Amino acid sequence: MNEKLDQVVIDIEFLLISVVQGVALAALASSATPVVASLKFEYWPYIISGFLFILIFWSQAIMHVIGFIRWPIDMIHNFIYFLASLIEVIAFSEMENPLFWFMAIFIFVVVSALLYLYDFKMMNERKQILSKTLPGKELFNDLIKEQSFYIRFVVPSGLIFNLGCILLIHRYPAIFIEQHFHLILIGLQIFFALGILFSSLKTFNRRLKLIQKSELI
Repeated sequence: MNEKLDQVVIDIEFLLISVVQGVALAALASSATPVVASLKFEYWPYIISGFLFILIFWSQAIMHVIGFIRWPIDMIHNFIYFLASLIEVIAFSEMENPLFWFMAIFIFVVVSALLYLYDFKMMNERKQILSKTLPGKELFNDLIKEQSFYIRFVVPSGLIFNLGCILLIHRYPAIFIEQHFHLILIGLQIFFALGILFSSLKTFNRRLKLIQKSELI
């Protein structure tokens, strides 16, 4: 019975993640179409950055689902998914406004921090279930190690970077807007996002092997 309930929760999580990120992708495509059609090359990097954020969020969420999500279903955890998707849609709607973009992404990182912290709590609550076997303990340690890294380093770096971008654009609009130096900032954001995405793919491959060894799915 527990295995069936676990599968129900996993199916719900997969569906929810796909829906909320599908909505975010649709919003990105809707906002990107006039930018691309009118050849506003200056804002094309924002489309790339937005697409990378969707891929990162989706891949991270999928890894968490197959790694530790089990019965009972946690509604607060799912509510945070909806909130993150809402912030994404808001950010994508104003991609031609660099100051608003970095403000929205800053809020998105704050919401991501809440999700990482809540997921960390859920991982520890499922420690006994995940650590029944030696491979399971290895999986649990890998989950905790990666989650701690994101909480301690990746999330703070994202907050500091986006806050710095906000302050620079607000303080020096003549340089970063009129002279288009905001392209440097969005370029750095894309570089940062690519690093996270490649790290996620590497972690995903390692995590699948650990899950297979632990026989949790």
